[in-house]
Amino acid sequence: MKKILKNLQPSIRSYLGDAFCFSIINDLAFDSGWVYDKYIHLEYTSFDRQIKYADYDYYDFAANEGVFIKSFIEYPYVYCTEEIICRQVMRMLEHNEYCFALWDETVAVNHLYQEKESAVYEHGCFVYGYDSEEKIFYMQGYIRNEKWEHYTIPFDVFYKAVSYCPGKGEIALIGYKVKNNYEWKFDYEKTREEINLYSERARSSVMSDNYDSHAVIHFFANLTIGEAIHYPSVYCIYEHKVLFEKRIEYLLAHGYIENNGVMELSTEVRKISRKVLLMVLRYNSSPEKELFAFIYKQVKRMSDIEKQLLSKINFIV
Repeated sequence: MKKILKNLQPSIRSYLGDAFCFSIINDLAFDSGWVYDKYIHLEYTSFDRQIKYADYDYYDFAANEGVFIKSFIEYPYVYCTEEIICRQVMRMLEHNEYCFALWDETVAVNHLYQEKESAVYEHGCFVYGYDSEEKIFYMQGYIRNEKWEHYTIPFDVFYKAVSYCPGKGEIALIGYKVKNNYEWKFDYEKTREEINLYSERARSSVMSDNYDSHAVIHFFANLTIGEAIHYPSVYCIYEHKVLFEKRIEYLLAHGYIENNGVMELSTEVRKISRKVLLMVLRYNSSPEKELFAFIYKQVKRMSDIEKQLLSKINFIV
């Protein structure tokens, strides 16, 4: 028997939790406008020197939105077998539940690329289908080179990966199922308030602020020349600008803001952020002082144009 649940290319995928979520709801979230009152703010977290979406815990699926019905199953490790765990995952999929678990991703990488690494790498995994005859699970995630990939993992390899840590005492599986009666709607008032806050922060001279425009500047200002730049953070910035451009387009299409050149400015911000993203890829493969300076110059330019954009956003309603 074969069962593959709906699986889409996620538009928001900087971090695993967001990516898994949007691979399920991407069409509903964007077509309804639901996503546009969310993911507006960025945060620079100084303890790890990374950029993330503020107010969204990327280890969970749309944490406080009520989109999913969740199930939590913990099997005592001493009673676990490959048959029990794999049968449970298939049962979840049969009931249209996606399965999330922690596993030793090194086991999966070794299988996929015929390698023999031994260091344990605990990471989240996501199952959206199975084929019982082939004895494989259909999965997706960041496996190598920061690329979002789809792949298949045999039952025995999957079990070996999720049973990597007997010391935990159990193997935990989390199921996610979209609520049938969930109301997908756009909150205009929230969007206006959050964009106004974003604009206020951009105008602020308080340099200790770790949010939004200041977050991006702080991230790049605290980098060390010669060290690799945290790619998920840079991709998060780029993704944020892509989403902001789509948000502006949505607001214009529905008559919420004035059509006074904001679309062109938003597009310019998105283009610069993509240039920064590509330059960071180049820099990480060959760190050069001149390239580092060029990247920072482009980041400042992007910030300046974004301030122009924010100053021109005039809400009509």
